[in-house]
Amino acid sequence: MPTHHPMTLTDHHRTLVMHVLEDPPGRYTWRIVVEEKCGGAECDSMIEAASDYPSHAEAEAACWAAGNSMLDTPRVAGETTGTQLLH
Repeated sequence: MPTHHPMTLTDHHRTLVMHVLEDPPGRYTWRIVVEEKCGGAECDSMIEAASDYPSHAEAEAACWAAGNSMLDTPRVAGETTGTQLLH
């Protein structure tokens, strides 16, 4: 179960819903749900971290980096555009 609200990044081809989770207690990992925009078909997939992290902040930074690398145009933290939504 996510420990905080997910972060969301969007470009013209996909929406990334990025979750940071605590599992087991005191260790954090991340998961990205990729919602592809491919016409009327559902083309969703999931990407999970290969390792865990000692803090929520480190897992969130790793998740952000992984998700950002999948976008057409990478975003910077704090960027305020219509294509980036942080929850």
